[in-house]
Amino acid sequence: MRACPQPIVAAIDGVCAGAGAILAMASDLRFGTAASKVAFLFVRVGLAGADMGACNILPRIVGSGRAAELLYTGRSLAGDEAERWGFYNRLCLPDRVLAEAQDMAQSLAAGPNFAHAMTKRCLHQEWSMGLDEAIEAEAQAQAICMQTMDFARAYRAFAAKEKPVFEGN
Repeated sequence: MRACPQPIVAAIDGVCAGAGAILAMASDLRFGTAASKVAFLFVRVGLAGADMGACNILPRIVGSGRAAELLYTGRSLAGDEAERWGFYNRLCLPDRVLAEAQDMAQSLAAGPNFAHAMTKRCLHQEWSMGLDEAIEAEAQAQAICMQTMDFARAYRAFAAKEKPVFEGN
């Protein structure tokens, strides 16, 4: 999921535990409901919380102390708390969560796909970089994106004070 170039949007309602919580965590954006519960339960069956990248990704989403609490205890994270902690990007009503997640996914799909893929790659690669290295990597990423047809279309639309239409290359 992290290597997939397209942004992944998750819709979470009800119980999202164990491997399901990992799938939600590995998504780029997460929409949940107030009634949902997220739990990393591995410790409850005698396994380490360090499973499927949880110790790498979860602290980057909710912070180190909060991730440690969830991974050491296996406790459930309620929907409103998940949003407050930054695990959810948005809380939705249960009958709207899937539609809102799909709307976001469609909006992203209509955008500059190459640029989104580059953004996702930079988000992943820069986890292990210092700031100077990250700034250089981002400058290179922008230079590459400036060679795409979508950038040319967006530039022309900007100059004409129009909304760009992204078509890919």
